[in-house]
Amino acid sequence: MKDKLTFFPDRTSAIPEKDIPSYATEHWIETSDGETIQSFLFLHDKNKKSPLIIYFHGNAGNLYHRFDNAVRLFDMDHDVLLVSYRGYSKSTGKPNEKGIYIDGTSAVNYATQSLGYKEDEISIFGRSLGSAVAIHISQHRNFKNLILITPLTSGKEMASAMGLGFLKFIAGNSYNSLEKINNIHSRVLIIHGDRDEVVPYHMGERLFQAYNGYKQMVTIEGGMHNDLAEVDPMIFWGEIERFIQ
Repeated sequence: MKDKLTFFPDRTSAIPEKDIPSYATEHWIETSDGETIQSFLFLHDKNKKSPLIIYFHGNAGNLYHRFDNAVRLFDMDHDVLLVSYRGYSKSTGKPNEKGIYIDGTSAVNYATQSLGYKEDEISIFGRSLGSAVAIHISQHRNFKNLILITPLTSGKEMASAMGLGFLKFIAGNSYNSLEKINNIHSRVLIIHGDRDEVVPYHMGERLFQAYNGYKQMVTIEGGMHNDLAEVDPMIFWGEIERFIQ
């Protein structure tokens, strides 16, 4: 029941091949528990590594819906690994909390072991539910940056925020980013809209207050959950670019 209320995967939407940038190539990542997840690598120069951003999206749609975001990040002189979770787009399996953490870890291992990036050259980007994946996999690692867009504190607090208090028992200790945040050694950027109707703004504030390392929080005034880049693109993209340079 919890997974059905958490994940809204799209297995069918895709971009026509002719519209995929020439610098973006499809990669298949084998997970430690036998699934195969789809990803795209946006690469500047195969002979000279740029810094890498690994992008984890939210709970709906699939990676094809994030191509525009990946291109914006690519234009900041970074390579981008855009990752699909199990059960999304062409990835095998069904999504669940443990599984998407495995997917995230497998993507990082692929980037370091197969693609040759060093941890301190990597920034982890997580949006909404993807922030929980980003925080989980960044624990006890040496990634350069951790970028969290509309991040949630925990599954239990999300149940309350959605008016589904009866699910707090089912949620248990799931997606508990607040508990994990100080296992991070990266520089942290949090961007949140103060009118977010899905993941309340105070969740981003609580994560920011809880983190003891280098951190920055950017508030998009009037921003809701899915429109931050439209409400104030100069601040949204500009602050990300400044942070990662």
